[in-house]
Amino acid sequence: MRKVTSLLLASSLLMGSASMVYAETAPLSTTPTEHPAMQKRPHGGPEMMLMKGIVLTDAQKQQIHSILEAGRKTMTPPSKADRQAAFDLITAEQFDSAKAQSLADNRAALDKQRMVNRLQTDNKIYNLLTADQKKQYQTNYEKMKSARHPAPDAAAK
Repeated sequence: MRKVTSLLLASSLLMGSASMVYAETAPLSTTPTEHPAMQKRPHGGPEMMLMKGIVLTDAQKQQIHSILEAGRKTMTPPSKADRQAAFDLITAEQFDSAKAQSLADNRAALDKQRMVNRLQTDNKIYNLLTADQKKQYQTNYEKMKSARHPAPDAAAK
């Protein structure tokens, strides 16, 4: 009886210590908000950083919302046919430069139109601002410009 009891006690201690080892090495789950990269990234990208610190009236907020909504309606994602053509080029036995060039030209035209639409939307929003708000916008732009890309003269010194 003593042998059975000591065997059970030893095996339970061994199993308990093994589970402790695995518990310590198991990765801890983190929520997306706890991840350091998620905390550093500003919401909305560089365009929204320009609006930081600008206090808008309710009417301005509503107008900006409607301008952004109209801008979203003009956005066109790449077509399924373009995505399929790109996949076909990647998986082909022989690379077809002419098809690749044609696809790149089509995407460049779409990107150009998206950029024009985005700039037009940003211009409409900027023109809604008051003189003081525009001054703050300009200040934010200067801060962002100097923080990200120092002037070439400053880099050479």
